Amino acid sequence: MTVNTIGHRVNIEDVELYYEYTKSFSDCLTIVFESGYGWDLTNWNTIRDDVSSFANVFLYDRDGIGKSGRSNKPKHSMQIIKNLRNLLMKARMKPPYLLVGHSFGGVNVRLFANLYPEEVAGVILLDAVHEEQNKKMVPLFAQNVQREYYGQFTVEASLEEFEESLEQVKGIDLGKTPLLVITGGSQPHHTTHSMNQWMTFQKELATLSTRSNHLVIKEAGHAIHIDETQLVIHAIEEMVSKL
Repeated sequence: MTVNTIGHRVNIEDVELYYEYTKSFSDCLTIVFESGYGWDLTNWNTIRDDVSSFANVFLYDRDGIGKSGRSNKPKHSMQIIKNLRNLLMKARMKPPYLLVGHSFGGVNVRLFANLYPEEVAGVILLDAVHEEQNKKMVPLFAQNVQREYYGQFTVEASLEEFEESLEQVKGIDLGKTPLLVITGGSQPHHTTHSMNQWMTFQKELATLSTRSNHLVIKEAGHAIHIDETQLVIHAIEEMVSKL
């Protein structure tokens, strides 16, 4: 097997977006990875090589992150999805795509799959953000964790743009699109009450499709693909084989 990873920058609406594409030995579907808030594509390094042994892999840095440029355009999910779809087309990545979204990336892939269901073969949500979390879960954090949580919104999108993204996915579902929700069961930044709420949210995400499964990985934290790489690789491979 020859694995060929190509890195490129492409101009999308006056911003240079950086992506890397690993074409595997097969011409099966392409897995598109959406990173968590403020994370660049290197956060997938723990799993990318293994995943590229059974599928084509597309990773990129969003506007304002990593090796991509930064524009004055909004950093909410609707703009992110517009950028991503244009990037996939310019890079000549043909659908169908299996979308894998971690944390905030989960909001983005949900929106993509809802808007362009004919281009999406399946969706995997890795400890994904829920649209009600700022209202129902964050107030249950300890005060220092609340401060840390709200303090992060300077890296990529503002808090206002992040909350716009949450509004943009409210009330949408994924129809019959195959969906796998994976949740990390060991998250010490949570209180008992906030973790219970998070688990409730994760179960709700698993109801967004009529063809869904929910997997809880007990030993993993929020960055599941870094904490339990082999379990995540296996779950992705299993979904690819079903598709």
